[in-house]
Amino acid sequence: MSLRERLTFTLLGIITAEAQDTTKPWKIEGLLGLQAAQTALSNWRAGGQNQMSLGSQQHLALTREGPIHALLLDYSGQYGVLRVVPQRTWRKTQDFLLIVAQYKRILSPRWALSVISDGRTQWAPTYDYAGDSTVRPAKSAFLAPLYAQFSVGVTYKVLEDWKLTFSPLSGRVTYVRLSHLADAGAFGLKPAQRDPNGTILQPARKTLWEVGARLTSRLSLNPTLTFSISHFLDLFYSYDTRLRSPIALSQLQASYKFHTWLALSLSQQTIYDPRVGRGKDALQLLTAWTLGITWRIKYPKVPS
Repeated sequence: MSLRERLTFTLLGIITAEAQDTTKPWKIEGLLGLQAAQTALSNWRAGGQNQMSLGSQQHLALTREGPIHALLLDYSGQYGVLRVVPQRTWRKTQDFLLIVAQYKRILSPRWALSVISDGRTQWAPTYDYAGDSTVRPAKSAFLAPLYAQFSVGVTYKVLEDWKLTFSPLSGRVTYVRLSHLADAGAFGLKPAQRDPNGTILQPARKTLWEVGARLTSRLSLNPTLTFSISHFLDLFYSYDTRLRSPIALSQLQASYKFHTWLALSLSQQTIYDPRVGRGKDALQLLTAWTLGITWRIKYPKVPS
């Protein structure tokens, strides 16, 4: 066999292997929860207040894993509003949006090269309120801020459903879409330059770039057909010597299914960001318990 024929057969073998590797079906797991509540009082002497609330939690994970390549697309979000009668305004009770994309080049059953990209923001503007009036401008909004990261590293499979990724080279950008927030130096940005009268001489940059190291942990468990739990932890440490504490993000979602459409869900987010405050001001917590209509998505289905 000539050298050209050997190279041709080798190339065909590689193409065939790649094709077989990428024809692995997608695995789909998801959770959609909807909640609604209303309290209506009429001459109720024990006291209380008329109110209405709406909420939603969403999670969708798409994975495709073969002997050589693996891909993960993960979305998590939640949104809730509350109206206390006779107020006319609906006010947010929860708001969160996180998208993660990860590619892995499998090296061994436990090790892989990994590339991760993700973005975190919120759905709707956040305001202060004075009575029944909305105090503008917004304190935050969609893409104000946006925290986006891109990192390259290695992934270690501790257990089948628990994976750690260490990225010694990671980039992080904070983007603030709204000019009044950027000029005020919100979310760690450098504020605009102003004269003694407060007039802006030079608008602030809407982006802040950082380079550092990153550690992520992803855990997904299904102990029973009715109970599921997932946890995502992200630690980013900037190489800027002026910053000594890492940024931490923890996201926990758990669901217990009472019926095919009724479930109790827990959603908890913890954010520690020393760039936006010190001590307690740097720590943000959001915990939501919900009992409501829930759809769980799982493909391919696990036989019972």
